[in-house]
Amino acid sequence: MKTILVIIDGCRSDGLEQAKTPNIDHMIENGAYTLNAQTVTPPITLPAHFSIFTSMLPQGHNVFTNTGSPNPSSTAKSIIDVAKDHGKRTAAFYSWEQFRNLSAPGSLDHSYFINSNSVENSDIEVAQAAACNLNSRSPDFCFIYFEGTDIAGHRSGFMSADYLDAIETADTALGIILNELERTNQSGSYSIILHSDHGGINHHHLENRPEVMTIPWIVVGPGVKQKHLITGKVNIIDTAPTLAGLMNIPVHHTWQGQAINEIFKPSLSETIQPIFLHSESRTGLGLSQLFPLGV
Repeated sequence: MKTILVIIDGCRSDGLEQAKTPNIDHMIENGAYTLNAQTVTPPITLPAHFSIFTSMLPQGHNVFTNTGSPNPSSTAKSIIDVAKDHGKRTAAFYSWEQFRNLSAPGSLDHSYFINSNSVENSDIEVAQAAACNLNSRSPDFCFIYFEGTDIAGHRSGFMSADYLDAIETADTALGIILNELERTNQSGSYSIILHSDHGGINHHHLENRPEVMTIPWIVVGPGVKQKHLITGKVNIIDTAPTLAGLMNIPVHHTWQGQAINEIFKPSLSETIQPIFLHSESRTGLGLSQLFPLGV
């Protein structure tokens, strides 16, 4: 199974509930979801993305800030690197240059970057570039990043009218991806995980408050349950193992997260269960460390 990972930066769960998001609603109606997933501390963009991609808490991957050149742990292994190691074609589309460090040199077959400061709406341009690549190259793993929501949150305040408009723009950008998959008869070939890296409050997201730490996490695909509310706990470090399961590749031995098994239809769960069982003894971290808010 091919996979797409969509990250909407700074998207709060209650923001989704208030904004008009027909494409995200379509994913929820046809997939599995929770509006109570958790991010990591510090809840800021680059550390959170390293946690998403390496399935490690910041104390493990050693990236704690958004500034300067990150110095990830030598043991950190990105889902992009793991996918490439197992012969998968990989691609990434983003508007924040720091993400060039999310994978090792040579692991990406195709990379598209546009500076969000150089265009009026980078989310739409990123989506259009990704849609073109999905049509022409059909990568096995594709990362797509929408930044506008976080920009609006810092500019006008999280949950402001500007912020909700930005969520709706991200939903429109998602629609470009979904429509292209449908147009090219690839909807049945891809599973899509969509979530945020953190929430926000006022004009920032530096506090470990529920509005910052709690995020939506949604997955849809041929082997995923439909209209399924995820009852177990979900953290962003669980994304990489879940993607690995969807692509039928092994998890990396350093990953601290767990695949979200309850999202899978029984037939698929039985097929990929041995891969997931391998991951369950990787870490001695307790739930209080993975989910510090206890939400």
